[in-house]
Amino acid sequence: MPRIGLSMERGTEAVPEDGQYHVLLDGHRMFTSPSEKDALVEYRRLKDLLLGADPPKGGGRADIREALMREMAERQATAFLAESARQKRVKALRKGGPGGSGGVSS
Repeated sequence: MPRIGLSMERGTEAVPEDGQYHVLLDGHRMFTSPSEKDALVEYRRLKDLLLGADPPKGGGRADIREALMREMAERQATAFLAESARQKRVKALRKGGPGGSGGVSS
């Protein structure tokens, strides 16, 4: 839906060649999934929010767009923190002998 800046893409110049389906809003990735069905559900949810929602008092559809962009930023921050925590766990659980996990050279 170019008029609202929403698209679902796979294998285009706008998204990575990773075989996944990407839902974009104004060129920003809002959702990624290997499942076309899941991506389509998210695409429709976003489309309904952007087109079907009644504008809030004192605001408008721009407020909805801003909320979606904040949601995307929060998802990215959460994913980053989760990956960082995972890497710390892996490093903490790594077993090391004399000289650490790299061993001792003689």
